[in-house]
Amino acid sequence: MEPFIWDQVEAILGSGIQFCLAATGGGSQAGTWLLNHPGASRAVLEFQVPYGEGALAAYLGRPGPHGAELETARAMAARGFARARDFAQEGRGVLGVGCTAALATTRARRGEDRAAIALRSAQEYQFFQLQLEKGAAERLAQEEVLSQVILQAIGEGCGLPPGETPLPGWASVVRRNCPVCPELEQLLGGEAEVLELGLEGGFSLDPVRRDRLLFPGSFNPLHQGHEGLARAAVARSGRPVALELAVENVDKPPLAYEEVLRRLEALRGRYPVVVTRAPIFAQKALLFPGCWFAVGVDTAFRLVDPKYYRGGQAEMEEGLAQMLALGCRFLVAGRLCEGRYQTLEEVGVPAIWRPLLLDIPESAFRADVSSSALRAAEGKG
Repeated sequence: MEPFIWDQVEAILGSGIQFCLAATGGGSQAGTWLLNHPGASRAVLEFQVPYGEGALAAYLGRPGPHGAELETARAMAARGFARARDFAQEGRGVLGVGCTAALATTRARRGEDRAAIALRSAQEYQFFQLQLEKGAAERLAQEEVLSQVILQAIGEGCGLPPGETPLPGWASVVRRNCPVCPELEQLLGGEAEVLELGLEGGFSLDPVRRDRLLFPGSFNPLHQGHEGLARAAVARSGRPVALELAVENVDKPPLAYEEVLRRLEALRGRYPVVVTRAPIFAQKALLFPGCWFAVGVDTAFRLVDPKYYRGGQAEMEEGLAQMLALGCRFLVAGRLCEGRYQTLEEVGVPAIWRPLLLDIPESAFRADVSSSALRAAEGKG
């Protein structure tokens, strides 16, 4: 062990902080350095290496895949923090540390060699993204650099003076911080079904469920079209509206913790926002019985099209019947689709399901704008 590594480990072990560390794909050398040092139990509560996908899914308590990305490291750190609180001595500060890596390997792999490290303290997350030039170094050299960065991160989390690990030219680190939101952690970790950000800015894990008016969307960003549809839905239903942001989607990757916080911050104080892990409407309906949903006609087309259901016609009919029985309704606004304005009249709805769908006429609302078009315009600007 290099003398500077020995000194760094000694400082970490003497800091008074206790932590749980988990690493997958790389970073195990950091654990070895820590555990081979006399008195490691002063600080190290646990070191786990959930290397296989099944082991990592079991550690995180939710199915994968869990890629070598920052969100995986964050979830590992959150899990480690919870375990550290359970195992630490009373009155001691605790940390959760997670590392996931994709280092040099013998098999062909898309993407760059990389690693993500996350620390979870009581107040914040610290993130370290390590980029490794592909083909510039062997795996053992990458492992050495990654483990040194992990020690640096743990040291900073333990309150040691910040420093910069000397890196070779083929490695670089990008770092940033992010606040802790325990309620969002519980939702993403599967411990809660629903989270609501109220108009006053507080979070609740026990919001009103029955007879809501929800407007599902990505709201990236919220624009005048969203606000116009929200007003029209309120007028049509007589109910106050809340936006609904689903962190899991049918045809998109799940939203990461930081991205959810970013979108919630942009919406704070403008509307109540409900956050769920329910990608399909049948699941949303179970969470919010009697709910009315404000949607565009493009969503209505998909709602009654069997090809958008994994189980085809049978799954579609089961879901629609369930929503009808729960008293749910869809307030459907027209939308410009493929250059043509379309309305509910053009949706081929069998008579048995027609009570589910209620029209918002063009006279009450029309706005030919989309979030994707606005994002594209901002990118050009």
